[in-house]
Amino acid sequence: MSKNIRSIALTSYPLNSLFVLSFTFFCGVLYAEEFSFNLSTKGISFGSFEMVSEEQNRKYQVSSVFESTGILGMFTKIKVVSGVHGRVSSWNDLRPKEVLSKWKSLLNSKQSRIRYKNNRLSHYEVLPKPRDNPFAIDPYQLQGSIDPLTVTYWMLKRRKSGQLCLGTKKVSEGQSLISVDFQKKKLIDGHMHCQGLFTFLEGFDPSKFKNRKFSFNLIYENTKSMPDIWSVKSMSFYTRIGLITAVRNNSN
Repeated sequence: MSKNIRSIALTSYPLNSLFVLSFTFFCGVLYAEEFSFNLSTKGISFGSFEMVSEEQNRKYQVSSVFESTGILGMFTKIKVVSGVHGRVSSWNDLRPKEVLSKWKSLLNSKQSRIRYKNNRLSHYEVLPKPRDNPFAIDPYQLQGSIDPLTVTYWMLKRRKSGQLCLGTKKVSEGQSLISVDFQKKKLIDGHMHCQGLFTFLEGFDPSKFKNRKFSFNLIYENTKSMPDIWSVKSMSFYTRIGLITAVRNNSN
């Protein structure tokens, strides 16, 4: 099995979890959306990612499942199940309250729980124990950061035309801190390309992350039933081992 393919799932979870879904709440009406993605790198499929969410009455909840496929699935059988719920202050302000994740592979299994209070992390627990990371941050010092699942929802949920390719967030899984920044947009053949950067800020081995900035590109398409609403079609982003592509199976 390719060492690089295995590294994608075992060492890049903060990025791997950065894929998708959404429900959007406009004028008292709930719009439902389910996402299913195939993940690949260098032409090799290595995983599937599915996510569903609900947003209503200023509250949101999201659940997701990542599973290894292809060569990676044959040798590791990795499965990550996650869920989060929280409050919606505005389209650009999502505040998680609690995040639960379970990780299982042929080698081990873990589960984690994160709680937030007053826009700050108030509880961080990993069982049976957190991964060894001498560069880990103190998560209780973070103010205003959100979890990987919430930032996925924020990045890829349906947006109105005036909301496309806008915003910046800080995201942490409890040991590290990454910023997600939309930077520019371009309309190509009727699809909106939103370009931005993942910047690895703290909690990473500097010898492995000499380059701390990795670009990403989201491609949105117009929703036929609602011309002013755009939904995600695909996503691609760079990591230390190269380009990862997530292509959506279902569309609206």
